[in-house]
Amino acid sequence: MTGLRGWLVLVVAAATLGACGRTFTADTVQPNPLKDPTETLRQSEVLTIVRGDMELNQPAPPRAGQRVAVVNNSRWPLYNVASFVVVSRDRLRFHVQMDHKWEEYADLETWEVELEDDQGHKWEPETIEHARTTILTSMWDREQRTAVRNRYGDIVALNEDGFRNRQTLGSLSVFRGKADFVFYQRDLFTPNVRWLRLRMKRSGEAFEFRWNFADQVATH
Repeated sequence: MTGLRGWLVLVVAAATLGACGRTFTADTVQPNPLKDPTETLRQSEVLTIVRGDMELNQPAPPRAGQRVAVVNNSRWPLYNVASFVVVSRDRLRFHVQMDHKWEEYADLETWEVELEDDQGHKWEPETIEHARTTILTSMWDREQRTAVRNRYGDIVALNEDGFRNRQTLGSLSVFRGKADFVFYQRDLFTPNVRWLRLRMKRSGEAFEFRWNFADQVATH
């Protein structure tokens, strides 16, 4: 079995309380990219932490075959993503994405970033490259219709009378920040490294992405 994609990947996202506030974590188990360069990719597995916000909701779409549906709000998923590429033994490049309702929060240049390995070595980014923040907007049509109920009060149909009370379009916007964090030091990454952890923090919150390296990973 060759390539990282042939290994079992474990990804966990959780929120915990601590002295510094909330910490959200994700981790995976994969081969060390330098252990056997001919058998593994130089790009890590992608770790994703999905969060929600009580102020970010949108109606769930109608079921298959339905044109309209009674409003049933669902949380808009906020994707926080990280992966890295082994440029060389001396240089690692981490691709990071952050979603949030506030532009400043999504701006990755406002975060404190640190890389740590299993030997206790810690590094700060040498450079931050390709940093950018964009806005994502979703819109949907809304109609106020009269419900038809049965003798038990259950809604069994919706009348085609939305034209009687016109509604504005519903909308939701979030900011998505992306950036590359480049770490450099002589022999920063070697085949003997057992794990790497990328930690990002600001304003009482932290994200931790951890890659555990193992020669063999259990498979089903």
